[in-house]
Parts: sequence; C-alpha cells; structure tokens
Amino acid sequence: MSMTVDFSDFEKGFAKVVKKCPEEGARGLFKAGNQLLIDAKEEPPYCPYDDGILRRSGQVNKAEVKRNEVSVVVGFNKEYAARWHELTPAEDSKINWSLPGSGRKYLESKMVKFKDQYMEIVADYIKDALKRK
Repeated sequence: MSMTVDFSDFEKGFAKVVKKCPEEGARGLFKAGNQLLIDAKEEPPYCPYDDGILRRSGQVNKAEVKRNEVSVVVGFNKEYAARWHELTPAEDSKINWSLPGSGRKYLESKMVKFKDQYMEIVADYIKDALKRK
C-alpha cells in the first residue's frame, strides 16, 4: 500500500536542481522524511500508541537518486499502519484510542498539512549546496 501527495509544483523546479546536486536533494528528502515521522508522533492525529510496536516501526529509507529524480520511502510497518489508515471516519469514531488525539491518517494528514515545511527542508539542503559550489 502506498499514498502519494501532489508536489508537482515543487517537482518542476526540483528536477532542474537535482541535476546540479542530486546528493544534497537526497539528504534533504531523507531529513524531511524523518521530520514527517516525528510529526506523525507529535502532532494530532497522533500515530496510535498501545504497546509502541507501530511507533517503533517507523522508517525512512535512504533516498534514491535516479536519472533526474530523487525519491524517498517513509512509513510505518505496513500491517499495523494499513489497519488504521483504512478506517472510515465512522469506524474511527468507535475506537477508544489508548492515546487521546490518535487516529486514522496520522501520516497522510501531516504530508498535506506540513507539505511546505518538508519542501523547505529539501530546498535548504540544496540552497546550501549551491552556495558551496
């Protein structure tokens, strides 16, 4: 299972910059991915917490640099995460979350809410690299 958030405006300019310093773009995406996991745990709706298995499963893979493209995979253990992600609002309202403020879409909602901040993290890495060149 995967989800995608539209970063097309950012990607247009990003593709040009990736040609100049792809490794810095990868470092920035990795850092932004880590911030996404932090936000999923610290901003509502929180990543559910019962025994901590789901939270400990959070992972940011090394960003991949391919021809004119840099990407990163961020997420939580898919078995646990998919269970909560797929809830309908009606199902969500019937769950007694052990951590108040927890709920569905705890990762996806941050991708939408903090999209600009994540793009800024990446942009700052690239900007710093371009200053050094």
